[in-house]
This record gives sequence, structure tokens and C-alpha cells, in this order.
Amino acid sequence: MSNIDSQLTAKQQNYFSIIQQAATDGISVREAARLHNIDPSLLYAARKSLRAKGVLPDQAPRTSTGFATVPLPGSAEQHIELRTQLPNGQPIWLSIPPTLLSATLKALAI
Repeated sequence: MSNIDSQLTAKQQNYFSIIQQAATDGISVREAARLHNIDPSLLYAARKSLRAKGVLPDQAPRTSTGFATVPLPGSAEQHIELRTQLPNGQPIWLSIPPTLLSATLKALAI
């Protein structure tokens, strides 16, 4: 009996096995739960508990955000036009240089 086995209940060992197999197969915890007819919340809770016990490693940080870098035109002569409408119906039309796009979007998000 390994050290890990002695730390875990039979149910935790079963969840540990399912979670490891899901990682090996490259499937999500939700999909693994569906394949084993388990409520996904039970498997998520088991994963959290196993991480707290040190049996599973902490989640690795995501390296990709899924956003793509879009090159902006560099000329000062060019502008980006933003058009939207306020909830009260008032239209807004902005023409801004690309260098101010980030600051403008931050100001509009407030």
C-alpha cells in the first residue's frame, strides 16, 4: 500500500483515479464525471480536497488568454472610429488615434 493510498478513503482513491485518467486522456473533469455517471460538483470538490492534501498538484497557471494580438496602424493620420448608442438612445461616435485606443476603452468601461 503506497503512502498516497493510506491517506485517502476508498471514495477519494476512486475520485483520484478518475481525475488522473481524465488528465491522461486530455478530457475535462466535467466530461470524466459524465462518463462515470458522477455529479461534476462531487468530482470538482474531490479535486480541491486532493489538492489540499497534496495528492494532486496545484493547478498550473494558464499561459494563453485566447485573445489574438491585432496590429494597429502606426500612422498619426489614421484614426479608429467607434460607434455605439447609450441606453437612453443617444448615439456616440468617436474618432481616436490608435495610440489612445486602450485608454479610451478603459474610460468607456467605467
